Amino acid sequence: MDTIAKLSDYGQYVHSPVRFLGVPKTIDNDLLLTDHTPGYGSAAKYIAVVMKELILDAQAYGTPQVTLVEVMGRNAGWLTAAASLCRGEDCDGVDLLCLPEIPMSIERFLDKVSDLLRQKASVVIAVSEGVRLTDGRYVCELSDDYRRRDAFGHTNLTGTARYLANQVAQRLRVKARSIELSTLQRCAGHLTSRTDVTEAYQVGGSAVKAAVEGETVQMVALERISDDPYQVRTQLVSVAQVANGDEASLLPSRHSEPSSKTGR
Repeated sequence: MDTIAKLSDYGQYVHSPVRFLGVPKTIDNDLLLTDHTPGYGSAAKYIAVVMKELILDAQAYGTPQVTLVEVMGRNAGWLTAAASLCRGEDCDGVDLLCLPEIPMSIERFLDKVSDLLRQKASVVIAVSEGVRLTDGRYVCELSDDYRRRDAFGHTNLTGTARYLANQVAQRLRVKARSIELSTLQRCAGHLTSRTDVTEAYQVGGSAVKAAVEGETVQMVALERISDDPYQVRTQLVSVAQVANGDEASLLPSRHSEPSSKTGR
């Protein structure tokens, strides 16, 4: 929402009649003032399904091995945490989650993997691309990969799982491989969440309605009003609060009609 906030500021500066409304869509699920963002559910479903398939495949061989799966997420671990959803009667789930919110020590990581290998043959780990060291550096910066920066000045974070897999193989003397889910996490249309599709139309329609009614410098957010049955409604919140990470005020400016669509 930072772009919407900047455009809004410029529009006000030049006295533009254009109205600026933010529509949440990030699969990272890291926007403030909204229950969740449409898109996250679909990406979480994809990650959970793929992790289950990888775990069952690795277990079939019965030989010592470590699989590290790199999941998107620069600063938020929602997607990586979704890997835990694969656990069920037919799957033990991932053995370790490495989240960007928790600083990593490479030595402690290797000790943990070594302990897991003493308990089971196949170890599967979900690691966020944005995992950092205790000194603030990204783990992927330890590799010798060439890194570019995007238009926002963000470092390309690819290579985290590959670096950790190399460390495991070299120092623990065990077969290790890395898998990078990359853009498949956000474009796997065959696993699109029905709820995501419904809510994407809902927030988009609410944004258009708000603009027609004269609203600007707002973001459409989702408010959960019921878990069983699952039910949400839209509300408008300040784009500036979302872009600046200000949680001081969580009060919505207004409400629109609720939706009761279920079924992720």
